[in-house]
Amino acid sequence: MEIDALISEGKELKEISNRQQLQSRYKLWCSNVRAYAKETGFSKEEQERITVKMHYVENEYSENDAIITLNKSLEDTIQALELSISENKISNKNEMLLIEKILENFYMYYHAMYQSPVHKRGTLTLDVLSSIQIVNEYDLQRMLYSILLPVFPTIRQEVYSDNGYGGMRADLYLDLYDLIIETKCTRDSMSEKQLIEELGADAFHYRANIVYFFVYDKSGIIKNPEAFKQSFTREQKKDGKTVKVFILQSKNL
Repeated sequence: MEIDALISEGKELKEISNRQQLQSRYKLWCSNVRAYAKETGFSKEEQERITVKMHYVENEYSENDAIITLNKSLEDTIQALELSISENKISNKNEMLLIEKILENFYMYYHAMYQSPVHKRGTLTLDVLSSIQIVNEYDLQRMLYSILLPVFPTIRQEVYSDNGYGGMRADLYLDLYDLIIETKCTRDSMSEKQLIEELGADAFHYRANIVYFFVYDKSGIIKNPEAFKQSFTREQKKDGKTVKVFILQSKNL
């Protein structure tokens, strides 16, 4: 059950006037809320805050007071859930912006790590570092994974999922945001049309809420990068998923 449905169900419970029925439904609802908070990665502080709001002291001698107390706990819990949604949306937005910034500025990492002058006392020589090249998308995937891992420790490589027709493999996947990052590397035998077809097929078949394509245009086949990116851009509200393309051109490396 999604959090919006849990909140709606909680608001419906406020219409119940029978104490025993309300208590029974409330306990089940609280159990579902706790399970959702745990499964979807709510922080310990958020889970504790919600648990505190759920607690109520039962009045055995006054049915009316018992219902009032239950409804107060119900209202407080709903408000706590709505606050968590708001905070998580802000947090998720900031983290998506961070991932996008890393993809946009990947070339800066490459320059700093493999091409910038080394310190004379360092043991890593420029000859050794400059010999490391991005030859294909597997090299690109490895580098990108190593950059993202310290920031997003739960990111995984080579994740398979069933799209309803056949298995799909995501190069990089973040469960918490239902985010796929697919790496592509152009080659001399590839045309721009072929690249478009590959990206289009992947964008259609991946079921994740967010799909980012990170394309290293090694062979320089993308004629108009801005127009290319715009043609694939999709928005969650309008298209049912977010799709973005990030292009790294060989002239920048």
